[in-house]
Amino acid sequence: METSDVIEAWDDFILFADEKGLVSETYGTRLAYLPDMAGKREPFWNVLTLSTSSLKETLDRFPPLQIHEISCGEARSFLLRIIPLSAATAEYGGYIVIATDNRPMEALYENYEERLEDNISAWSDSITLFNAFFDTVLDATFLIDEAGGIIAANSAAQEKLARPEQSLAGEDCTRLLGKRFHPAIRNAMHTLRAKELWTENVVAIDGDGEGFPAEATLRKIDFADYALFQLILHDLTSHEELKEDLQEKQAEVREKEIALRQVIKSSVEDRKEMREQLTSQVRKQMLPALERITTSDTPEVREGYKTVIEDQLVDLAGESPGEFDSDLLRLSPREMEVCQLIQLGRSGKEIAQLLNMSFETVQTHRKNIRKKLGLRGRKASLFTYLRQKPSLA
Repeated sequence: METSDVIEAWDDFILFADEKGLVSETYGTRLAYLPDMAGKREPFWNVLTLSTSSLKETLDRFPPLQIHEISCGEARSFLLRIIPLSAATAEYGGYIVIATDNRPMEALYENYEERLEDNISAWSDSITLFNAFFDTVLDATFLIDEAGGIIAANSAAQEKLARPEQSLAGEDCTRLLGKRFHPAIRNAMHTLRAKELWTENVVAIDGDGEGFPAEATLRKIDFADYALFQLILHDLTSHEELKEDLQEKQAEVREKEIALRQVIKSSVEDRKEMREQLTSQVRKQMLPALERITTSDTPEVREGYKTVIEDQLVDLAGESPGEFDSDLLRLSPREMEVCQLIQLGRSGKEIAQLLNMSFETVQTHRKNIRKKLGLRGRKASLFTYLRQKPSLA
């Protein structure tokens, strides 16, 4: 309420009376709800309807230099002040009587009272709405004063960072974080501007004094004469656990890839060694026999050398003649590597990655292998076919 509003609300009716109380002059506007009378040479108590019959009774009932509220009925009233005049002011003395209509003041008061009630109601509704929102936030949330004291903490904060039946209100906000983060949050509170955010990954301290990873977000809220801070602690425990699980899975995959590459490398080396041995035996044993067959004119001799060559091939295969699969000898070294991986159950994409070739190249090898093994046009699966064969590794 402005001072000018109060001053303008006052409406004074001033009566000048002699030593007997008779009105000699008036000033201001007569109060509308007082009786209509001449006003001069009338006792001021009659003019103001004070319900008294003499000057003495009036002064006894309404002592001078005091303020009295006079009711006029119909919820109307005015304020009465009687001021005696000294001999220095008036030769024979007298009185100044002031009647102040307080109805405008009452109306002004009622108006401001209504506005105040509206503001209080709106403020109360705002607080209710804020509290409802404050307590439904899933993250631990705090209101902190400029000194770092916790003013309020929501339900999530109480549950996560306080012991049972313990209130966080009144404690220092640094109690929520590990010691090495205390300087950081203190510095943020001193340097942060309104509407700015300070965010940092910290170690928060729960009600049992145990630390857990969290993301801290600090926001400054400026008011007219002070400021508050909103602190949110987002628990990162689940996030860190998922991150660790992912790292473990990645490590397992890398180990398996290394093991598989080692198996393939060993298989390739074994095949190379076997090929060298086979080449050596062919040169030493079978080629001379083939040369004799071509130079001999006797069928029996040629048949004997043919049997020798067959025996040598069976020995090289390491199987009986009925189990030896001659079709596999038609495959190229690269096609044999593809067959090895198919037999191990690897997909086309995995084979492409392990053999450092494109997926389309793998598919081409598969088509050629099916053709050489007599599977082209048949519904038989290459994987099923190879699984029935001895290990190619």
